[in-house]
Amino acid sequence: MKTLKTICISVAITLVAFRSGAQEKLHINQPNYNKPKVFDDLPQKMNVSISDMESIFDFSVGTTVTAKLAKNFPFKGTIVSKSGNHQSQVQSIVINSITRKDAVLTFTKIRNDDGNFIYRGRILNQGSIDAYEIVKEKDDYVLEKKNYYEMVRE
Repeated sequence: MKTLKTICISVAITLVAFRSGAQEKLHINQPNYNKPKVFDDLPQKMNVSISDMESIFDFSVGTTVTAKLAKNFPFKGTIVSKSGNHQSQVQSIVINSITRKDAVLTFTKIRNDDGNFIYRGRILNQGSIDAYEIVKEKDDYVLEKKNYYEMVRE
């Protein structure tokens, strides 16, 4: 009788262990390709005016600015984050859009060892399928439209 009781308890514990939540597979978020487009009215590529963008580093957090990214694309928003100063190797600024449905512009200026600058940037919106990335093409910088999921892994 004692052996039968031990076997039943062992089987019950084994069944509980196999059914426990720790044994379940994790579900990875699947991309939602049905999100709306925030930049549908803009072209696939636009030349970035780096000289116009330099001035946004002079403003402080909380300031409403219009970043003149490209000729026909002013990005109006509020500066929510800023790092570095004029002497820093890296300066970065984050602007929340007022006009583009919660889009966020991140713009970074990196000083090379030779004193020249590299620029990086993205405009993203978690609720949108389209986004922009600042990329260098030859000697110029362009805003290139991309799919949100090409740039972000959820």
